[in-house]
Amino acid sequence: MFTTIRKAVSLGCLATLAACGGSSGGGQDMGQLTLRIGDAPVDGATEVVVVFTGVVLHGPGGTHRIEFTEPRDIDLLAYQNGATVDLLDDVEVEAGEYDWMRLEVIAEQNRSDGSYILFQSGEQYPLYVPSGAQTGLKLNRPFTVAAGGITRLVADFDLRKSIIQPPGLSPNYELKPVLRLMDELEVGSISGAVDLAALATAQLGGDAGPEDCSGGIYLFAGADSTPDDADGDAADGADPVVYQPLAFDGLEAVVPYEIAFAEAGNYTVAATCHFDVDASPEASEYNPGAASGEPGFETMAWTANGQVVVEPNAIAEVNLP
Repeated sequence: MFTTIRKAVSLGCLATLAACGGSSGGGQDMGQLTLRIGDAPVDGATEVVVVFTGVVLHGPGGTHRIEFTEPRDIDLLAYQNGATVDLLDDVEVEAGEYDWMRLEVIAEQNRSDGSYILFQSGEQYPLYVPSGAQTGLKLNRPFTVAAGGITRLVADFDLRKSIIQPPGLSPNYELKPVLRLMDELEVGSISGAVDLAALATAQLGGDAGPEDCSGGIYLFAGADSTPDDADGDAADGADPVVYQPLAFDGLEAVVPYEIAFAEAGNYTVAATCHFDVDASPEASEYNPGAASGEPGFETMAWTANGQVVVEPNAIAEVNLP
C-alpha cells in the first residue's frame, strides 16, 4: 500500500517573503510554494536531526531569503517511505522560474545545539555540513512557481549516501547531502515484494535459503539499465537513484518494499542477495565491467526488471524474481 503522510510544522512565518525578511517583488504576479522533506533510511541510526533556520530561493528578481522565526529541529528518520514534513507551507513568493534553492541549517563541528545523529547504542554525535553556515544544503535544480497556483515540491534526502565519519574528525559525523528535488505533480511510486527464497536459489545456488540472502532492492534510471553498486563512480556504471536493504525476519521470505518518490519515466528495478558487498566499505566493490580475475568481478548478482514505467500520481507494482 502506498501511503503519504503530511505533517505540518508551524514555522511562525507562512504569509509572504516580506514578512520573513525578504522582498515580495511589489506588483508582481504571486504564487504559493510548499516544500516538503522526506528521507530514505540510514542503517544503525535512531535519529538524524537537522536544524533548519531558513530557505533561500534564487529566481525572479534575484535571491530571496525566507527566515524562520526560530530554528526547526526535524528528525529525518521520522519521515520515511512516503512520509513528509512541511518545511514551507503555502508561502507566498513571486511567480516565475527559479534556478535553485538552499536550505539553511545549523550544522557545525563540535556544536551541541546543532544537527546531530543518534545511534542505537545511545551514542550521539554532532552532524556537520562543510561550510554549512555559509552554503547550507543547496538544491541545484530549476523549478517553476505558477502565478495564482500552489507549487508543491519534495526534497528527498538519501541519508545512506549522505552521512560519513571522516578520519580524524571524531566525534563529528559529516553530512554531504544527497538530495532530490521533485515536483509532487510529476512523481509516482513503486511498490512490490521480493521473494528472498527464490532470489537466494537463483543467485546463491540450490541449497541457499532466505537466511543466506543479504537482500537489497535498487532503482536505476532508464529502461534495461545495467545494475551497479552505489560507489559514486560513474565510470563503471550509473549509481542507483535509490536503494535499500531487504531484511529477512526469520519467518516470511517474501519481503515487501516501497520506493515512495520516483519521477515519471522509465526505470530498471533490480534485487540482489549481495547487499552486504555494497553496504560494507571493507568488502570488494562490484564492477559490472570487470573481467575474470579483476577486482570486483562477479561480487554481486542481480535479478532485474528493466521495463518499469512510473506515471505521475500512480503506483507501479514490481515483484521479483
